Amino acid sequence: MNCEIKNILIIGGGPSDVGHENEQDAAAFQAFSMWKNIGIKTFIIDNNPYSLLLQEVPASDVFVKNINTQNVEEIIKTKKIDAITSIYGKKEALKVIQRLNKNGILKNYNVKIIGLNENNISLFGGIKDNVDNNTVLANRLLENDIPILASNIINDFDELRSNIEKIKFPVSVKPVNPIKGQYRNVFQNVEDLNAQINDIFQQSKVNKISLEKEVGTYKEIGMVAIRDKAGTKMIISSLEDMNPVKVNSTDSVVFAPAQTLNDIMLQQLRATTFKVMDCLGIKGICHIQFAVNSKTDEYYVLKINPFFNQETSIAAKATGYPLAMIVASIIINYSLTEIKLPPKFNKLTPILQPINDHITVKTPIWPFDYLDMADSHLGPHAKATGAAIGVGRSAEAAFMNALRSSQPSPKDVLPSYNYLSEDDLIEQLLHPTDQQLLILYEAVNRGYSTNDLSEITKIDEFFFVIMKNILKIVKFVKDNPLDPKALLAGDRYGFGNGMFCHYWNVSNQTVVYLQENLNNKKTYKMIEPTAGEFIENTDSFYGSYESESDSNQLSNNSALVIGKGRNHLGPNTAADTYTAEMLIQLHKLGYKTIILNNNPNSVSLIPIISDKQYIEPVQLGEILNIIKLEKPSYVFLPGNRHYLIRELSKLKDNFTLIVLPPDQKNGIWNVPKADFAIDLLVSRNEIIPISTVGFKSQEDIDDDEVDKQTDYYIPFGKDALDIKKIEKMAKNEVQEHQLTGLIQVLFHTNHHTGGYAVSGITPLRITETIFLNEVTGINWIKILMQMYTEHFNPSFLKKLIPSIDSTSRFAIMQIIFPFKSLGISNIPKKRDFEIGAKLSFGKSISDSQKNLLK
Repeated sequence: MNCEIKNILIIGGGPSDVGHENEQDAAAFQAFSMWKNIGIKTFIIDNNPYSLLLQEVPASDVFVKNINTQNVEEIIKTKKIDAITSIYGKKEALKVIQRLNKNGILKNYNVKIIGLNENNISLFGGIKDNVDNNTVLANRLLENDIPILASNIINDFDELRSNIEKIKFPVSVKPVNPIKGQYRNVFQNVEDLNAQINDIFQQSKVNKISLEKEVGTYKEIGMVAIRDKAGTKMIISSLEDMNPVKVNSTDSVVFAPAQTLNDIMLQQLRATTFKVMDCLGIKGICHIQFAVNSKTDEYYVLKINPFFNQETSIAAKATGYPLAMIVASIIINYSLTEIKLPPKFNKLTPILQPINDHITVKTPIWPFDYLDMADSHLGPHAKATGAAIGVGRSAEAAFMNALRSSQPSPKDVLPSYNYLSEDDLIEQLLHPTDQQLLILYEAVNRGYSTNDLSEITKIDEFFFVIMKNILKIVKFVKDNPLDPKALLAGDRYGFGNGMFCHYWNVSNQTVVYLQENLNNKKTYKMIEPTAGEFIENTDSFYGSYESESDSNQLSNNSALVIGKGRNHLGPNTAADTYTAEMLIQLHKLGYKTIILNNNPNSVSLIPIISDKQYIEPVQLGEILNIIKLEKPSYVFLPGNRHYLIRELSKLKDNFTLIVLPPDQKNGIWNVPKADFAIDLLVSRNEIIPISTVGFKSQEDIDDDEVDKQTDYYIPFGKDALDIKKIEKMAKNEVQEHQLTGLIQVLFHTNHHTGGYAVSGITPLRITETIFLNEVTGINWIKILMQMYTEHFNPSFLKKLIPSIDSTSRFAIMQIIFPFKSLGISNIPKKRDFEIGAKLSFGKSISDSQKNLLK
C-alpha cells in the first residue's frame, strides 16, 4: 500500500516524572524505525536529553525545544510536515495539537492529525467534570449509553438536597475552583455530609461544590485496545489493579490479564471499550480505565487515554503482541489486514487477539527511601517513580518474580513485620503506604482471614489466596532445608536461588548442585501472542521449570547486557537509555545482543534493538542460568551491582566481564565541591580531552557542593580558563589514578585568588555521558563499546572532536525533581533526588537559559 504521508512530526513526552518513564519514548522509537523502513521521515520535538529518539534520529530532524504551540508551529512552517501526532507525548502534546487545530494552523498547512480523529480531538482532556459542566465528551458518551460518573455542580443547599436523592451514598464532594489545593471528601451518610458541607462551600472561590457517586472501593480494571481505519477493533489485554479505584493505578500492583472478573463482565467491558472507540473515532491505541462493582455488575468509564502510557506498555510486555509497531501502521492508514510484520511473527498476528498462557504482574517502585519526608500514604495521586514486572505460569510465580524484581536483594523480598502491634497493623491496612504489599503478607501470615482482609482493604479475596499459597511454600522451604521437595516447590513458585541461599544459609553452588541432581533445570518460555496456537519466533522469554525450553543458545559471538531493572531516583531513565545505546552499538559491531531486564517501561527492552530479551529478576541465579545457556563472549554489568560483580568475576575465564556504566564510588576526591570540570576519554594508550563543563546549583549560585550542582552547561567558557593548563592538570590526575573510559576531572575555584585546584577525578556520570552525546554530536557510548571490545580507533575519533570549547553553541541540562508530584517543598535540590532533566541550546549561556523557559 502506498502511503501519502512523507514527513511526520512526533511531539515527545518531555522530561520523565512520577508516572512517566521511558514508555512513550520506547513506542515512538519503534514507530520511527518502522516509518523509516517505508520511506517516511520522522521529526521530533522534545527537550528530554534522556530520550532514545534524540540519540538515534538524525540531528537535522530533531528539535530540542520546549513543547509548546509556538515551537511546534515553527516546525510545521519550515519542514513541510504532512502529519502530526500526540500519542507519544503527555497532556501538553495533546493541548498543543488542540490549539493548532482550533486556530487553523493545521488546516492552513495541510497537516493531518494521526492517532486521533481531528473532528473529536477537542473532546479529550478528561471526563471528570462532565454532565453539569456541559462537557461535550461526557455528553457524547452518555448519548451512546456509555456509563460515566455524573459530576453535579451544586450552587446551594436546596440543589444539594435534590441531588442527594438521586445519588446513593457513599458520595464524593469537593469545592469547585478551590482556594487551596484540589481535594475530595467522601461521605457515607447524610449526617456526616451535613456536618461538613458548609465548610466545603466556603473552600470554593465561587461558592460551589461538585457532587458525584463515590466509587473509590470499586475494582479498577483497564482495557488496552486498538482500532483501524475500517473500524476493526481488538482487545490487546485486560489489566486488573490489586488495589481499588481510590489508589492511583501507578501505585498499585497490576495483573495482566485481569484475574477476578467473570466472563460476562469481561465481555461487557470489551463491548464498552469498542463502543467508546467507535463513538470517538479513535484510530490507533486506547487505554480505558473502568470502576467495577463485581457484586452488583455496575461499572463506569473513569478515564479514556488515547495514547501510549505505562498500561499499554504492560499490555505489550505481557502478551508479546507487537503493539507499537502495529499502531504505527494503523495511524498512517493501514488496516490490520494490510500490515506486514517481520518474519518472526505469524502473518496472522496483526488480526489475532492475543491469548495468554502466562500471567504478568507489575509492582511499583518507591522514592521514599531517598525522600522519607514525603507522605508515603497511597491515594489518588501517583507517587511511584518506577516499576518492575514478573512473568510466570501461575499467579503465584508471577507475583514472586515481580517481588524479587522490585528488590535489590533476595533478603529484602519478604521481610518480617512481626514487631508491629495489632493496632498498628490494622492502621496500615486501613491507610496503606508504600509498605502495603509487605503489610498484607504480614496480615496473612498472622492468620487474618481472606474475607476479613478483603473487607478492611477492599482488595479482592483472590489476591490474599495467592499470598496465602506463597507463604505456605515459604514456610515449607524454611522448615525443610536442602529437601528436594522444598526446592521443587520453591522453584515452581518463583523463589529464585537467592531466596534458597538466604533461607538455608548455603551458597548458590549448593542450590545449583541440588537442582542438577534432581534434573530440575531452568527452562525458558516464549512470550508470544498466540499461546502456542501458531508458530511464532518472538525474542522475549521468561523463566520457568518445565520439561521443554523455547530458548536455545543464540550465537557463539554474543554479548549479554544486564539492565538496571527498576527505575529509582538518581540516574533513573538515563541509565536505561544508556543501556539501550549499548545494545544498539554492540549490534553494529557485529555481536548478537541479549538483554536481561524487568522494567516494563524500559527502552532497553524494545524488541528491535536486541536479538533476545529475558524478562527476569536481575539476581545472580538468573544471570548464571542465562550465561550457562547463551555462553556470551561479553557480559556487561552496571557498576553499582557490587555483589554481582564480585560473584561474576569468579567466572571471568568463561567470558569477558565489563563493568559499565561505571561505579561512581571509584572516584577519588580531594574536596567534595566543584565549579567546573573537563571530560576526557582515556584508553590504555590515549588521553583525549573532549570538553569543559560548568556546574551550578539551582538554589544558591555560590553553593559549590558537588551533590547540589544540578545545572550543567557545556562549554564552561573558553575565555574563563587557561585550557592548556586545565588539560595538563587533568592528564596528571588520570596518569596518577589510572582510570579508563570516560573520565571527568573536577576543579574548584579559589574566589580570593582567582586560581583553581583539582577537586577530584571520577568516571563520567551516566546522565552527563548522555548530555555529552547531545552536545558534541558524538555517541560516546558507541566509543566505549568499541574500546571495550577491541574495536577502538583513536585517530579516527580525534578527527571528530573539534578543538576543545570551540563550539558555536552552548548547552544547558537542568535536572528535574519529583517534589511537586510528591507534595513536598523546602527540600534541597540534590543529584540523588533527580527524576529527569530538560535540555536547551543557545548561542550563549544566557540564550540557553532563556530557551529553557520558552
